[in-house]
Amino acid sequence: MAAPESETGTRYTCQHHAKKLLSNLNDTRKNPDLCDAYVSVDGHKISVQKSVLAAASHYLRALFSYDGKLALHEGKTCINLNMSVDTFHSIADYIYTSDVVLTEDNIQDVLQAADLLLLTDLKDICCKFLEECIAPHNCIGIRDFTAQISCPWLHLRVTQYLDEHLREATFCEEFLRLSKEEVCQLLTRNTLEVTYEDDVVEAVVRWARMDVPARLPLLPEVLTRCVRPGLIQESLFARLPVEPDLVQEVEAVLRAKRDCGGEVELPRGTTPVIVICGGEGPVHKASEELEVIGQTRFVPVRKPPPQYYSQSAEEEAPCHWMNMAPMLTPRSGHGLVEVGGYLYAVGGRDQHCRLLNSGEKYDPMTNTWTPIAPMDHARVGFGLVAVDDNIYAMGGSNDMTDPLVTMEVYNVFTDKWRPLPDMILKRVWSAFAATNKKIYVMSGGIVGKFYEAVECFDTRTETWTSVSPMRERRCDARAVAVDNDIYVFGGFRRLECPSALHSGHSLKFCGVEMYASKNDYWMPLPSRYGAPGLCNMSRNCNLYGALYDGSDVLVVGTLEVSDGRFNCVRAFNRSTSSWQTVVPNMPDGQERYACCLLRIPRAAMQRLEQLPGNRPGGVGVSGGLQQQPGGTGEGVGVAMGMPPGVGGQ
Repeated sequence: MAAPESETGTRYTCQHHAKKLLSNLNDTRKNPDLCDAYVSVDGHKISVQKSVLAAASHYLRALFSYDGKLALHEGKTCINLNMSVDTFHSIADYIYTSDVVLTEDNIQDVLQAADLLLLTDLKDICCKFLEECIAPHNCIGIRDFTAQISCPWLHLRVTQYLDEHLREATFCEEFLRLSKEEVCQLLTRNTLEVTYEDDVVEAVVRWARMDVPARLPLLPEVLTRCVRPGLIQESLFARLPVEPDLVQEVEAVLRAKRDCGGEVELPRGTTPVIVICGGEGPVHKASEELEVIGQTRFVPVRKPPPQYYSQSAEEEAPCHWMNMAPMLTPRSGHGLVEVGGYLYAVGGRDQHCRLLNSGEKYDPMTNTWTPIAPMDHARVGFGLVAVDDNIYAMGGSNDMTDPLVTMEVYNVFTDKWRPLPDMILKRVWSAFAATNKKIYVMSGGIVGKFYEAVECFDTRTETWTSVSPMRERRCDARAVAVDNDIYVFGGFRRLECPSALHSGHSLKFCGVEMYASKNDYWMPLPSRYGAPGLCNMSRNCNLYGALYDGSDVLVVGTLEVSDGRFNCVRAFNRSTSSWQTVVPNMPDGQERYACCLLRIPRAAMQRLEQLPGNRPGGVGVSGGLQQQPGGTGEGVGVAMGMPPGVGGQ
């Protein structure tokens, strides 16, 4: 493949050269005459090529480069590694071929070896394999193992799994063989998803029954530290095992602790909430002038059973928007994502119209924002997408006129950004979503033109490709991934009818499209005949986000459901293709915000609910259903902070 001509000629690149070279090196390592060193593992001497191993592993490079006197074998350098022969062969095969065979029997040894040799790519592969193996019978062991070898993302994932599957895990041998301290460390967690506190009591009893003579004396301390008696049911004691000593001891300890009182018993588990932050609000209560704000609010996602859904917005009871700590920096046009139970707000513009490259992180347990490392580029109207423990920022604009094609990625554990390959197409205010480790950039626009083009970034290979375009070009749409599919909602496009240009109604609110990533195919998503859809599709509608809560798609914005009546959040049920209102009322004095779904610990939410203004009827709680959106029609581009002149066909 030819590259641009230079002063000395034309440069060519062979795409298959590296792969062929690695294959030939793999063949040569089988010939001892072409090897220049040995690795001693478990009493065996294995011929190796120093340059290849040193290129793959910084650890091995340091060993081979050691200035001191290294051992020799048959006149060649020999280093010792503390691992089995099979494990080293797996490591060597990966270095030379990029392939590795992982099983439940060898995964622990290979992962430990990859950690020792600083083979980060292999370590990531092992972590992905382990994540797929997580089950109730092994999650406690994997959690402990990943803490020892510093696999923070896998440790977080298995901890979340354990929180959600505690009851099943407590029947398994790993839990029953834990020490007293390990049991207490596990069962005191606020994030355990238990229906009742009874599950925790029954888990302690199962653990004690494993070795009654040794553990019965420990039972009072374990129960006192782990169980919250005020949250258990009276019927619990009738369901406990038949051992009289155990039942009497458990009942006596729990009743005594409950009678003492005094300590506030926090609820366990998490609750899904919709969080909105930043955007714009009035300068003061009676003003129509808007300014960029840092206010952060949330509302619980509480959907009634389908048979009780109301089709009429007038029948919906208002929800209460509650305050969180405001962002450190007021932002509008920024990105907001959730990773590992924390929120990350990045970029946008501040109240002085300065574009921002800064970011901040919200911790729901402490209700605080803290700064994170800044991006390389200030951005507004860009995409911010989370894939595992990485946050990807792409596109947008850095001066309100010129679209960016740059992309960068932030790791939540290292607190560092690094650049990635540029996007294919310049555009702003696109829709973004990720599925199967791939990020899709859809629609958007530049000055004078809207796009239907779609491009895909594979986070594993870090390459961009073009995929099938959308059926309808649009700008400022919102997208969300559900399994292998992507749903795109709303956005605006120019009407192609010439008369529209003279009537002043030249913008059209776009419909819903779904993309099947496996088939690379787009299809429109109409509502059921006669049933209410997302909104009435008027130019008064604006979307601020599309979220997925595990069952329904939640669309957030100013959604006009009838003349002059707006909803804030509506839910789409994929099974029935029907829409229902979840949150009817807007947050007072806040619009054009970023939004995100967060599973907030109930203990943290209980503390937030006690803050001034967060109780029903208090200051800061939103009210009516008829708040008008801030910008409509031709003004939508400017209202949403788009670069001047964005628009077109």
